[in-house]
Amino acid sequence: MTRPLVLIVVALFALGLSAPAAATGIDFNLTGGIDVAGSFDLGLHSTDADPGFTLGLEAMFQVPVVEAGVGLEYGFARGTDIQDVDVSYTHLYGIARLFVFGRIYLVGRLGYYNLSVSHLHEGNLDSDLALGAGVGAGLLRNLKVELIFNNLAGDFDYETWAARAVFTF
Repeated sequence: MTRPLVLIVVALFALGLSAPAAATGIDFNLTGGIDVAGSFDLGLHSTDADPGFTLGLEAMFQVPVVEAGVGLEYGFARGTDIQDVDVSYTHLYGIARLFVFGRIYLVGRLGYYNLSVSHLHEGNLDSDLALGAGVGAGLLRNLKVELIFNNLAGDFDYETWAARAVFTF
């Protein structure tokens, strides 16, 4: 099984285990976003990345003042300044949202990612540590927006600013 598929299976299994407890305070979030600015360090080449879209799912546990949970995000292929090189990723993470002032909150993510590079460097690269930190705001009862700085660390670093919408269902 390829590494991205393993990450997806593990995340879906974890989310599936939490489903029976949904009636006792677990929310599910559908996330969608855009990496608005980013850069890759591809070993011999450092390059800027084109904007790219993300789609994810989170299971969140409600605790006073904090939401904590797990998530899985897929970063769709995005181009780079290197001709014919596109990069995508899968990101499995733990996440916490600390509400500091009404609907305004700080968000932090810690997990692992798997980067996939097409064409010149074809194939999947090893998983490595991923860190993210940012701010967010609740707009409506079921809708939040976030701005997060992500650092997918390792041999092939990817740093980006991401704007995300989070829909709770």
